[in-house]
Amino acid sequence: MAYETTRAHLLDEFERIGALLEACIETTDTIPTGEMPATVTEVELADEPVALSYGLPAETVHHLTDRAARIDERCQQSPPAVTLRLQQLTDRFGLSRAHLDVFMLALAPELDADYQGFFRELHGNGITHPTVGLIGELFSRTETQQLAATALVGQQSPLRQHDLVALSAPVEPSRSSQHRLVTVDPRLVSYLEGHVDLDPALEGVATLITPDRSLEELRLEPHVRDRLTSLAATDAAGGRYYFHGPAGSERDGAIEALADDRLLRASLPAVLETNEGGEGDWNALERLHREALLQDCPVHLTNADTLRERETEHTLETIVDRFADLAAPLFVTGTAAWRPTGTTVDIDAILEFPRPSFDLRLAFWEDHADVLPDDIEPAALAGTFDLTQGQLEGALTTARSVADGDELTAADIYDGCRAQSDDGLDDLAQRIEPASDWGDIKLREKTDRKLRLVRDHITEQARIYGEWGFDAGGSRAAGVVALFKGPSGTGKTMAAEVLAADVGMALYKIDLSTVVSKYIGETEENLERIFQAGAQSNAILLFDEADAVFGDRADVTDATDRYANAEVNYLLQRIERYDGVVVLTTNNAANIDDAFERRIDHTVWFPTPEPPVREAIWRTAFPDDAPTGDLEYDLLAAIELTGGQIAKISRMAAIMAARDERIEMRHVVRAIEADVSTRQLYPLETSEYSHLLRSVDVAPESDDGDRTVDEQAGERSPEDVVRLFIDLLADGEGDRAHELYHPRALADEFSHKEQLILSHGEVSIAGEIERVRDDDDRVVLTLTRECNGDRATQSYELRPEDGVWRIFNLERERETTVVLDR
Repeated sequence: MAYETTRAHLLDEFERIGALLEACIETTDTIPTGEMPATVTEVELADEPVALSYGLPAETVHHLTDRAARIDERCQQSPPAVTLRLQQLTDRFGLSRAHLDVFMLALAPELDADYQGFFRELHGNGITHPTVGLIGELFSRTETQQLAATALVGQQSPLRQHDLVALSAPVEPSRSSQHRLVTVDPRLVSYLEGHVDLDPALEGVATLITPDRSLEELRLEPHVRDRLTSLAATDAAGGRYYFHGPAGSERDGAIEALADDRLLRASLPAVLETNEGGEGDWNALERLHREALLQDCPVHLTNADTLRERETEHTLETIVDRFADLAAPLFVTGTAAWRPTGTTVDIDAILEFPRPSFDLRLAFWEDHADVLPDDIEPAALAGTFDLTQGQLEGALTTARSVADGDELTAADIYDGCRAQSDDGLDDLAQRIEPASDWGDIKLREKTDRKLRLVRDHITEQARIYGEWGFDAGGSRAAGVVALFKGPSGTGKTMAAEVLAADVGMALYKIDLSTVVSKYIGETEENLERIFQAGAQSNAILLFDEADAVFGDRADVTDATDRYANAEVNYLLQRIERYDGVVVLTTNNAANIDDAFERRIDHTVWFPTPEPPVREAIWRTAFPDDAPTGDLEYDLLAAIELTGGQIAKISRMAAIMAARDERIEMRHVVRAIEADVSTRQLYPLETSEYSHLLRSVDVAPESDDGDRTVDEQAGERSPEDVVRLFIDLLADGEGDRAHELYHPRALADEFSHKEQLILSHGEVSIAGEIERVRDDDDRVVLTLTRECNGDRATQSYELRPEDGVWRIFNLERERETTVVLDR
């Protein structure tokens, strides 16, 4: 007759163990050794203790053996729907009848206190559990056999290998190993009592869940859905699978859909880091293995990537092999792909779960269009934020939390999307919180139009590359690369902030000083970390002063050139493979390697602003709360300044006016004078505010309002004369600049060609002017002159003529510094 419950089977086994203990108590005679089969030697018994028989009379042994056979027969007759836990434990761990008897002897006093009396009587003292010595006596007929019988609880016994029983320290006062108690783990007691629970030792590293997902409700790419449907249609018992893809994908949901009523999920890092019982992380893995066999349900091991990142004796192959005896499916998941090399277990499927395509992201936002504000298009969200299914759901949850019960706004949705992005860039770059929008930045119409085109490319890239198929068969990734070029202070970084604020993306500025390294290969490693983190961050990567790492490749003359070129080559390839948004800014666009041009989607020129733009910048430079007088914005706009300079000057003017009631023109004029070159002061020198200028002496105007060069140079210092000389060259007035020469000057005149080059370029003094000789009749100055981005060191010798300092000679320094004797 079949068993209808696991408890009925357990009670039968207990009654048999009770009969065994009663027979042992009643038997006092020694059983003749001749009853042992002659073919079995003592050594063989030690190796195969399952061949041992009870140390009882033959009739009793026959009775117990016959009873065991009837129990086994009833187990076989039980229907598959009835789970006999003791039988399952026996089968899963490969226990012989002798091993099962030992296990039941240790289990009996735990489940029924009456059995404790049997052991007290057998031991002749207060011990209520079997000992190693008692096990030896029960399964032996001679002293030699008794020693061999202890192998039933030895290190190689399946009872010990799977932690089904444990041996305690010897019972005091004895120190003999024969007096160690044989006990059963409480987890097994709970399991055999019929409780549906998990090993307490695995708390924190594993969970037993009840799956409630189906393949139909998962958002999957078509080829992934087809593969999973095929797996579900096959007999998955004992299958071994590796699923990989980004965290938050439908990877875990797919496993739940393939599982039945239960799933044992464990974190591999947590398991391997657990050090239980002083036996190292392998012990925790063994506990998990034992639990998997007991639960007899699919097992899911997560975060397999940790095995590549930490030093451990285990590999993914050894982990898979350890679960070779698991009758249920084994699922292992990670983010990276895996190619098994050493496992002895066949891997039935390796399946990648890619990041959701534009279509899947669009479908998600369209399904939730009823909660989106009217000013947000689902397509724009799907195109801007490359989020996994889990991140999409998390974005809405976060947005609702931010809204705090109110209707969702665009800002709430953007906050939710940004919150789901990986923060791996925080340790590699500086996050910039955008503080500007389109109303704050003042640009030429052409620059503004191009910047808005970059914005449209970012928000619509998924539709362009995905829905419309422009990336099909392409050699480069579907990313956005923009180059912002122009002089310092013209609004390049501010424009990146405006973009980030408009599209709702985070903005990270890459600090190139922490990226570029003198060590071979380290620059590429640093950049690779940035690109990898950026790919998961849904952020705009801002490479400021990009020519430092995106510069021209040099002709190879030594190893340094070769490795520098390798860095640029790496960047060329990495930019081409990057599918995020990259903004490069540079003050020296000519230094950007030509090969980057085809990788750059947009080039936006930020020139020095024209007077109308400068006036608009000046009008917004002072906050509404700042008290200002009658500022002449049209005059201020006539001064050639960048937006960055205007912002700096406005703050300096406020500092100068802090002790006064309000900011007046005098404060602004003096702030300008402290920040700009002499040439830029010309509009002020010819205005009613010229008397406010402190650093230059302005001669009275002539009757016709024109001042000669001599009058401008009249009381100037040698440094001011040189500055005026450079300013005139920059303005294309080479003839007037020539008037500053000494009558006996050694300096060459500028040719017509040289004057054309200077007039169409940018000429200025870079840095400070140094006076290297200072006599009453001779002064020598050195400075660095910059022309069209090229710098050269020059020395100027000035001599007085009629009380006016004039340029006597000038030289450009070559490889060695010019030394002039006094």
